[in-house]
Amino acid sequence: MDLKLTETGSGGDLIFNGFDLETIEGFENMPYLGMYGGNLVQSTKEFAEGEQRFDYWANTLLTDRNLAIQMNSDTERLLNNVALNSAARINIEETVKSDLSFMSDFAEIEVFASIEDVDRLKIFIKITRPDSEQQKEFVYIWDATKNELLNG
Repeated sequence: MDLKLTETGSGGDLIFNGFDLETIEGFENMPYLGMYGGNLVQSTKEFAEGEQRFDYWANTLLTDRNLAIQMNSDTERLLNNVALNSAARINIEETVKSDLSFMSDFAEIEVFASIEDVDRLKIFIKITRPDSEQQKEFVYIWDATKNELLNG
């Protein structure tokens, strides 16, 4: 069980259900955290003991010594720094796949990106669990003019 995250245009927010926080079961938060939950400034590096870290808090807590599985927000970093055109679209798809590669042990991941309008990108992600055939689809809209992610 996990707390449900939703994108409100100012970062992932928790959802209230009455006086309690809404929860989910499954992998619904994983694509969002994989693309937007990591280190935005740079890819995580080795840190000296006691050195201040500016990366995703869970990198220290959950995957401290395994840099290969730490989250680094490569997707968000790319979206903030690339012009939306056909060449960038392919690069964005590959970067999303890379950010979500940590899920490949338990799911098949398909990513499709399309330019919906000037400075507006739609990212479609389909995640299928082969063992149970459970499938979930996610849509994210990136507004490059405002540098923000919108609910799709």
